[in-house]
Amino acid sequence: MFHGEWYDGQGSARTEVTIGWGDDGQLEVRRGSDGGVIYRICGGELRISPRLANTPRYLHLLDGPTIETLDNDAVDQLQQLLEPSSSRGLVHRLESHWRFVALTVLVVGAVFWATVRYGVPAAADAVAAALPAELLDSTSEQTLQLLDQRWLEPSMLSAARQQALQRHFQPLVQSRPELRIQVAFRASEAVGANAFALPNGQIIFTDAMVNLAAHDDELLAVLAHEIGHVEHRHSLRRLVQNSLYVFVLALITGDTSGTAEVVLGLPVLMAELAYSRAYETEADQYALAYLREAGIPPQRFADLMRRLETTRLAKAGETAEPADADQIRWQGYLSTHPPTEERLRAFE
Repeated sequence: MFHGEWYDGQGSARTEVTIGWGDDGQLEVRRGSDGGVIYRICGGELRISPRLANTPRYLHLLDGPTIETLDNDAVDQLQQLLEPSSSRGLVHRLESHWRFVALTVLVVGAVFWATVRYGVPAAADAVAAALPAELLDSTSEQTLQLLDQRWLEPSMLSAARQQALQRHFQPLVQSRPELRIQVAFRASEAVGANAFALPNGQIIFTDAMVNLAAHDDELLAVLAHEIGHVEHRHSLRRLVQNSLYVFVLALITGDTSGTAEVVLGLPVLMAELAYSRAYETEADQYALAYLREAGIPPQRFADLMRRLETTRLAKAGETAEPADADQIRWQGYLSTHPPTEERLRAFE
């Protein structure tokens, strides 16, 4: 005999009851207040929830009522009487052994890390490579419209200056017709000296980036870098990859908020940053190969990047003094771009 709470299946009211059974498997449910029988049932008409540690157990009667109890040992005895089975309570036995629990945690962690580190990027690469040109165009147009509304303004460069740069870029653009490269210029105080590529091959230079360059070949080198992003579909790969990360988090945690997101989101963040740096390195290598092929000194790219770094540090009120080894290492881990010294080594 054991105690529990009776729910009749018609409402939320509960009744304190005692449950007893005989050798024939016939169960009697009696009110705890006066001992009156309120239900009799055969064992075959009863469904018992599996045991999980010392959480409440539920006895579901086929016609609706439910009994809830914390007396797991008594329920185990009843279950063994009704359905003798060596596999009964397997989950409870497994979760009661700390070694099995520890092994499970390690396996889940390893699977999660492998999924984040290798599975998601590989899937993102495959998906990005299969996306049609129409999708690239619509995504790029919407992105540029948003940027124009919030952060970008019409270029202040003269028409003659823009035309001169377009002519200087033309040999490189024409050598990659399949990428549909188009160069445009914008002014932006918020973005500053920058250049970025949209998925459909449109590349935006800010006026500040153009004005920072001491030679047009420096801008040509940046263009080659951005074309590298287009060639390898980096922006699409990151978009798909980030969406898959959210899906993996939801799959493992059940949602994407709270403590689970903080704890499991850290390896996701680190992997995402690592792949961002990998994309930048891949684009650098693309630019380096073009500069060598075109007979342009790779130093042009390094000169502009160093000037850009000096400008950034000056605006931040910092100096360009070398950082110590630990600072360099953590700057590398927590940046979407490789450290300046590291990425420019091949260009100098």
